[in-house]
Amino acid sequence: MSVDVSSANEWYGKISIDTQSISNDLSGTKTDINNNESKFGVKGSFVLSEGSNINLVYQAEYQFDPVDGKARGDNGTFKQRNTIIGIQSGFGIVFAGTHDSAFKISQLKIDLFNDLAPDIKNILHGENRLKDFIGYTTPKYFGKISATFNTIQNPLPSGKDYKSYSVNYAGEGFQAAIAVDNSMKGFDASRFAILVPFDRYKIGFIIQKNTNLFTGIKKNGSAISYARNIGSKGTLKIQHASSSMKIQSGKNSTLGYDYQLSRNFKIFSFYSKFNSSNKSRVQDILSVGLEYKY
Repeated sequence: MSVDVSSANEWYGKISIDTQSISNDLSGTKTDINNNESKFGVKGSFVLSEGSNINLVYQAEYQFDPVDGKARGDNGTFKQRNTIIGIQSGFGIVFAGTHDSAFKISQLKIDLFNDLAPDIKNILHGENRLKDFIGYTTPKYFGKISATFNTIQNPLPSGKDYKSYSVNYAGEGFQAAIAVDNSMKGFDASRFAILVPFDRYKIGFIIQKNTNLFTGIKKNGSAISYARNIGSKGTLKIQHASSSMKIQSGKNSTLGYDYQLSRNFKIFSFYSKFNSSNKSRVQDILSVGLEYKY
């Protein structure tokens, strides 16, 4: 849970599009203009009663598509993203609605290409945003350690409710998280993530294990990323993820570069290669795009 309760009301969002050249040995090369999870939202809080330390917190976030005019995977113009209402006190935050699972948030922004074509969700299970969601996040103990617990109603009447848990550490030297999914969309999963920042660069690792509850098959996966500042406005990004969870013998290697034109506006590019024993899933992607955040 990441609602910022320091401000009463905050509007935010981003517009992100890119032009992609996608090559596959079986289908050839095609060019496409792509929307990258463009969104807008509002979040904030207010005190429930004067003199108390209990706040009502809220967030409403929607995805839109400036390229095709419709949110991806939706028939309408907008698609709901993290949208919650909750109560915060000295005991932490209790919230309900639609939100990213604790397991998903545990990736600690190690995914340098989140919301882009090389997003780790194409290789690893567990990047879930779910409805009918109840969550609780503890206060930070010693200013560094917190835990999050989620329960999500299973859309199948005969199925177990989904559970997602994480323990997070955020200190000056590094960030780390351990997360577990129970019965989440037919999988049990565990993940360990660590992100280490240095003076001008940072390096992150994810190690993950999934068990298919229907077949009993276990699969491992991992991701590693490296980002380095180039000058005052540039960032070099390298990332590799591998697993058979979603793509048989799946591997994704990406080299990217961001250039910050202003505080809120950047141009980005990347070259990404997906490999698999399934030849139809092998592809190269070359991208150039623009992103504006507010």
